Amino acid sequence: RHEVTSRARWRSEDARLEWSRAHTTSAMKAEIRTGRTRSAVSAPFPDAEPSSSHHALTNLTLSRVLAFSLPALGAVLADPLMSLVDTACVGQVSAIGLAALGPNTAVFGFVSMVFQFFTVSTTAMVSRAHDDRNVAKKSQNVSDALSLAALCGALMAFILTAFGKDILRLMYTPNELMVPAYAYLTIRAAAVPATLVTLVGTAASLGARDSRVPLRVASLTSTLNCTLNLYLVLGPPKLGIVGSAVGTCVSQYVGAFLFVSHMCSKKTDLSLRVRAPTWKRAKPFLSSGAVLTTRSVCVMSAYSLATAAASSMGTLTVAAHQVLVGVVTVAQFCPEPLSACAQSELATIAAKIARRKHTEHRDHLTRAEKRFAKKSARLLLLCGGALGGLVASFCYLALACFPHVFSADVHVAAAVAAMAPIVCVAVFVYALVCVMDGLIFASGRMVFAAGAGIANTPLAAAFLARASGGGFGLIGVWYALLAIFLVRLVENTAVVGVDYGVFEFDGNGGDDDFRRAKKSASNVFGRRRRGVDE
Repeated sequence: RHEVTSRARWRSEDARLEWSRAHTTSAMKAEIRTGRTRSAVSAPFPDAEPSSSHHALTNLTLSRVLAFSLPALGAVLADPLMSLVDTACVGQVSAIGLAALGPNTAVFGFVSMVFQFFTVSTTAMVSRAHDDRNVAKKSQNVSDALSLAALCGALMAFILTAFGKDILRLMYTPNELMVPAYAYLTIRAAAVPATLVTLVGTAASLGARDSRVPLRVASLTSTLNCTLNLYLVLGPPKLGIVGSAVGTCVSQYVGAFLFVSHMCSKKTDLSLRVRAPTWKRAKPFLSSGAVLTTRSVCVMSAYSLATAAASSMGTLTVAAHQVLVGVVTVAQFCPEPLSACAQSELATIAAKIARRKHTEHRDHLTRAEKRFAKKSARLLLLCGGALGGLVASFCYLALACFPHVFSADVHVAAAVAAMAPIVCVAVFVYALVCVMDGLIFASGRMVFAAGAGIANTPLAAAFLARASGGGFGLIGVWYALLAIFLVRLVENTAVVGVDYGVFEFDGNGGDDDFRRAKKSASNVFGRRRRGVDE
């Protein structure tokens, strides 16, 4: 009697589960036929939980990476190219103006790194909303990011204007450079709100897998900046470093206007509106922003200490250092599209990797998702290495063969040419570091990024103090920067290897398909043997 009752209970349970599956499937088909889904919302900016992802796992190919990265390359190079154009134009006028650009480049590079969390947070949130096909959530994220960026930009512009001289003194700016350096800083500070709005516009486009709009905006603003610099600095006005600041400021506001106009047009599916920043709306940005800002401050501290060390060596040394920083800054932005590609394409999988570290179910990734993450990470690292070698070669040719393009001073040009080999190696190493940073940000390792930055700051200070105090000159400063890049490469390699398994290789010559087929066949024959035994 007990056996008959158990079998009846099993049959009723199987029938109930079968009915549940059929009912769920018919309900989903009905929703699809009527055009309604569970994630559809009618409120403009709902506070609902994100819907399930509809993003299919398709292999990340080289052509797909290039289609995303090449247009995005022009977008991320807009701001460093403006600084490089400033350096080239001012360097043709006077060595004093070129030296005055040195502390300003460090200051505004520091500002860009502090607010890098806008790029990382906006790209990740827009990418997930785009995968979920949640237009309302995407509009909400972009609106909040634009409002917060405008507010932070206005606050930072006020701080730079009010305390500009004190900031320049902290950079060990010589007295003879204080007047032109402060004039450039006050004018350029007015463009900080436009710079942050441009960052948000670029991140929103890249998160939606659209890299052509940032390319068009960057091309127009770079052309405008170059034209204005040639006219105001080298043309009849002869404004020098002041004309350079005016041209850059106007170009950045034009770029911000173009981005906002595009996002408000009918070409996009966004419905933007002005939203006053509140803690609830700003929390998604500031929660990761605090960690990323700590990391960015630590990273930029190395560059600031290097500029301070070069400033203590004389005007000609800091002028040569400014040329090298301008070239390296442009080179360091070249692998940024690959970093953005990692954060955009791996957003859904990386979110699971991040949750895996904080839950007790550590193996909830499917085999297909693990293979997708591993292959994508390997492809991006290979592309980063190839791009780093190419950019390093161009930097070597530019610095060794054409140093007079950046400065008319013979001594400055000679110092720039002598530093070409060290800069070449540093650019290659940084390309790999940058791609690994994108993979680390995608997997949610924000605390590691901040912790590594804090740990590396005293190490960088020790390297640079030894270089400046030991009489090694500008060569010692750049050897110290190269050592810092190598330390970051080792740290990132260890983390990426753990999260994505890029250094794990399967047996049988890497043919894991054969291994899975063999395991499946053994399971089939095992079931047959058990059937015969029964």
